Amino acid sequence: MKTRSRACIFVTLWLVAGAVSFAASSDSTMAFTVSMDNPASHMFHVVLRCTGLKGETQDFKMPVWMPGYYGIIDYAGNVQDFRAIDGSGKPLELEKSSANTWRVRTGNASPLTISYDVKATVQFIVQSYLDENRAYIAPVGVFMHAGGQIGHPVTVTVKPYEKWKDVATGLDPVPGKPNTFTALDFDVLYDCPILVGNLERLSFAVRGIPHAFVGYNLGDFNRAEFTSDLKRMVEAAVSIIDEIPYKHYTFLAVGPGRGGIEHLNSTAVSLDGLSGYSSRKQRGTLEFLAHEYFHLYNVKSIRPFELGPFDYDRPNRTRLLWMSEGFTIYYEYLILRRAGFTTADEMLASVGSPIAGYENRPGRLLQSAAQSSYGSWDQGPFGGDPEKSISYYDKGAGIALLLDLKIRHETRGVRSLDDVMRTLYREYYKEKKRGFTDAEFQDVCERIAGIPLGEIFEYADTTKAIDYPKYLGYAGLEVELPKELDEADLGASVGERDGRLVVWRAASNSPAGHVGIAPRDVILAIDGIPVDAAAMKKAIDSKRPGDTITVRFSRGGEEKEVLVVLAKKIDPGYRIKRIPNPTPDQEKIYLGWIGR
Repeated sequence: MKTRSRACIFVTLWLVAGAVSFAASSDSTMAFTVSMDNPASHMFHVVLRCTGLKGETQDFKMPVWMPGYYGIIDYAGNVQDFRAIDGSGKPLELEKSSANTWRVRTGNASPLTISYDVKATVQFIVQSYLDENRAYIAPVGVFMHAGGQIGHPVTVTVKPYEKWKDVATGLDPVPGKPNTFTALDFDVLYDCPILVGNLERLSFAVRGIPHAFVGYNLGDFNRAEFTSDLKRMVEAAVSIIDEIPYKHYTFLAVGPGRGGIEHLNSTAVSLDGLSGYSSRKQRGTLEFLAHEYFHLYNVKSIRPFELGPFDYDRPNRTRLLWMSEGFTIYYEYLILRRAGFTTADEMLASVGSPIAGYENRPGRLLQSAAQSSYGSWDQGPFGGDPEKSISYYDKGAGIALLLDLKIRHETRGVRSLDDVMRTLYREYYKEKKRGFTDAEFQDVCERIAGIPLGEIFEYADTTKAIDYPKYLGYAGLEVELPKELDEADLGASVGERDGRLVVWRAASNSPAGHVGIAPRDVILAIDGIPVDAAAMKKAIDSKRPGDTITVRFSRGGEEKEVLVVLAKKIDPGYRIKRIPNPTPDQEKIYLGWIGR
């Protein structure tokens, strides 16, 4: 995920085989119909018709998380008016047996029909959304599964609002049935978001496989240029693994909102149009799409052991999100460079950015990348309190760079991190048909490098300081360290929200932190003068290190005024640059890594 952010279900081949076997040996069916007759109400109406289910009672469950987001979400809280009837239309007794479970006393009834409404008001990629313009269905928050029946085949019929004509999804269509789709099991269904509205489709092919970019209200832009750029990006990404594991792929641009979520043959991204698109001016758009696309390899097929098959009722924790997400950050930069969208200098700036983010975060002294990964469920995908935690995205991207350069150095440029990814794909996804353990991941890396890599994995498992000169030196690179500037600094980052100037971060060892200014405080005035963000910057820029200012701020409705001694501003550093006069070996590794 990327919200930058950064999901969904990886379906292993043995799971798919299990679903086929289930379908062949069972007379039961499960068929959803989802309608949206009054989109202004933000309400989906869902009907599930089941046949052949056995038992006096049957549980129907809504997942509590979306794979790729790694955080609990109260999807069940959006459900209203849950009902159940038997084949004659008789209402069946039911109860809410847990936060995400409805228990129906079926008495072996067949057919059995349940119905419910889902409120969809949040514009966030892991939540469904419905308004007068379009519908976005995040399946984990709309479609319930019968307890113990994740492997059951399922169909979905979408009934668009009467003024809409298009439905887009990664699901396979049922021939001869408009807007009806099939999934081998609920893992597949949960992996395929659905976009409904009056949509635009841009199409291209890579290695003979159809790809589409489908979006709502895309705006005024050069469609030929964007489609060509997207195709080049996909081709560069595919060349890393050299195999396409899907029969069709769809990029879903769902409109305004937050985040992007990866899937095995689609991705859903919050994208408020492409007006004015240019690959040079809006490189961030291509990075965003490259990140979510490459996840189809790294996490959807190349995955830690814990990330599939899934338990949708509780957190599925792993210590390797620094690899799944951080390495994908690193590869989005490589993909754009290899596709020709960035210069060598831009590539150096890109790979240095997450390193700076990690190294300038006080939490690096307290939390490892593995701990950050495991704790994502508790502190969020980008870390919690920066004083105590890190982002596994940032540190993972830095470790990917170190590992790539180390492998290239030890193999004299013959192998790289690409070989690690291809080996994981071949041995675990295709041959073993499962994810890998922490130890197995390290073993593959060491086999490719031909030497032990204990120090690099120690960087992931501990808070040990990273020896950047050693690893960057393999490619004739160096890193600029932070330095003091002769400029005044309050030591607090702020942003305007709802007309208020809110503190986002104030390190404990900063001038602001020393006087008790903390995140979520609202800055009211500097030296008695009310300020917005621009005025606050101007006031501080007019001072010198060692000068004092008065800051009035509010917290919980209570106002305070403090005297602050300004310090020297710190250049965060960690920009990566080439050293003068690299050796031939360094030059060879550098050019092999960054390209000519």
